[in-house]
Amino acid sequence: MCDSLIHFKLPAQCTFKEFLLSANDALSSEDLEFLCILLWRIWFRRNKWIHEKVWLDDESCFSWARQHLADFVGANCRKKDALKQAAASPWQAPEIGVVKINSDAAWCSKKKKFGLGAVIRDYTGNVLGSVATPIPSLVSVAVAESWALERGVLLAKQLGYSAVIFESDCLGVTKDLESRTLHDSDLSYVFDSIYESCNDFYMYKFSYTPRIANQVAHNLARLALSLENEQLWSSGISERIIPFVSADIQQLSSY
Repeated sequence: MCDSLIHFKLPAQCTFKEFLLSANDALSSEDLEFLCILLWRIWFRRNKWIHEKVWLDDESCFSWARQHLADFVGANCRKKDALKQAAASPWQAPEIGVVKINSDAAWCSKKKKFGLGAVIRDYTGNVLGSVATPIPSLVSVAVAESWALERGVLLAKQLGYSAVIFESDCLGVTKDLESRTLHDSDLSYVFDSIYESCNDFYMYKFSYTPRIANQVAHNLARLALSLENEQLWSSGISERIIPFVSADIQQLSSY
């Protein structure tokens, strides 16, 4: 808390409205936000006690309010960052009648696992489906990126799409898939599985995109690192990723 909140004094015999107006005049915007969240938590504590006879101590209320405010500020920062990133190198929408599947993999050395992300979007940028998959495995980055792309292939099949573009920010994987370069390794096994699944599409293409234009899939992959099990959205996406989707759509409308 800052000094403005510590030294704020409640006006004598005032209504709640007058109290809030006084707080608005006396406090900084950050302290006013914290006060409002704290009051909300105090009201929750009151209901918890009346209905469940469970008492939340003062420190837990303060801690919860501080964390809630930090999460709120962080979410707004992510939205601003997403808009800046999309402006630098915008995501390109597919043609009408074609869907685009972006995929990516993220690695966490501490947890020793990969996160895979894949998202399907149409020519307007709207999300048609997405998936975040945690993979506890020690493999090469190329294999993990191939797994992410394969997960996108399977998602497209599962949702019934037949004209698709698969986009990844791993240049080596997309070039090898496009040229059908043979590999005598784990990568060959994944490639064979991808090709077999792609036989069900009447049109498909593999394409490279820079990381800056692959932010939706990238952040899905990062989200997967915090999951224990795969999470699939058959017609949408996690709320945490929406700012990046909105940024891409906003860029589309400016062209």
